[in-house]
Amino acid sequence: MSMPEATPPPDMSLRDLTQFAEGLARRLAANFGFDPTTRDGHVSLALAQTVKLGEEVGELQAEVLGALEYQRREKAGRYSRDTLGGELADVMVCVALLADTFGVDLAQAVGSKIEQLEARNRQAEIAG
Repeated sequence: MSMPEATPPPDMSLRDLTQFAEGLARRLAANFGFDPTTRDGHVSLALAQTVKLGEEVGELQAEVLGALEYQRREKAGRYSRDTLGGELADVMVCVALLADTFGVDLAQAVGSKIEQLEARNRQAEIAG
């Protein structure tokens, strides 16, 4: 799946990313002939997004290895902090697409998770 030419603006909020993902999801579904209003189309779209996320995470892992200079010599020099940022962004866009596919409010989910982590950290501080 190649990304469309539309470039989201820098310094996006999770709500902005969600809106971008909604439009992108519609275009991708149409490009691949998935009808997300049917069960088969929804399942196909969800599986495609999950596989794409796995691919992007693999590319991010390669970037991390490259940034740490843990790559083989023949791969050295292909990676930089700039390319690492691009792979992190690809993963975020794929996560937003997957959230859209399942109707998950990503901003709310991230906010709730941060609250849980902060509560856990406060409890650990009190106990420790």
